[in-house]
Amino acid sequence: MTEFGVSRATVRQALAGLVADGLLEIRRGLGTYVSARRFEHTIGGFYSFSREIERHGLQPGTRVLDLRTLPAAEDVAEALALEQGTPVVALRRLRLAGPDPLVVETSHLPAARFPGLELVDFSTVRLYDTLLDAYGCRPTRARETFSPVLLTADEAALLDQRRGDPALRVERIAFDQDDIPIEFCRSTVRGDRYRYSVELRDR
Repeated sequence: MTEFGVSRATVRQALAGLVADGLLEIRRGLGTYVSARRFEHTIGGFYSFSREIERHGLQPGTRVLDLRTLPAAEDVAEALALEQGTPVVALRRLRLAGPDPLVVETSHLPAARFPGLELVDFSTVRLYDTLLDAYGCRPTRARETFSPVLLTADEAALLDQRRGDPALRVERIAFDQDDIPIEFCRSTVRGDRYRYSVELRDR
């Protein structure tokens, strides 16, 4: 107000406009802060998290939280068209954009189809690149479902959020070049940093 010679109402109006544009955020009891960068993905084609983050000019990162072979639970077996209890490789990762955690995800893949996959260091290589280079398997399409969720204590700690904060649950079934399901992935995405959009066209 002093520097530009404007009224308090003008300043409040300007701040409200910046909040509406997503450039500022108001934290109750703390004040007004510059918003963290948001990422937007347009649904409509096959995509890779790492390449999406690179497209935004940031360095993608991965922290492997767990990697092991275990019996397929009922929902995993159904998604992968397997018998319940069939061995699957379960890969749980924390996905980052620069230093910021964005997604916690767990991928399940048929162990018989990808022998030795549980020995790969996925903090340094990409899953889909590994499937293609080591196993000749190329994911060509995927089916995804989205649902709103509240973060659990474990998810909140990993994503630098508070328990109960809103997030997005994404479940993906990926298919190979022969249209066989090869991956069932369940992701929890930070609601304050990532959003999906859909482009609709008149047929």
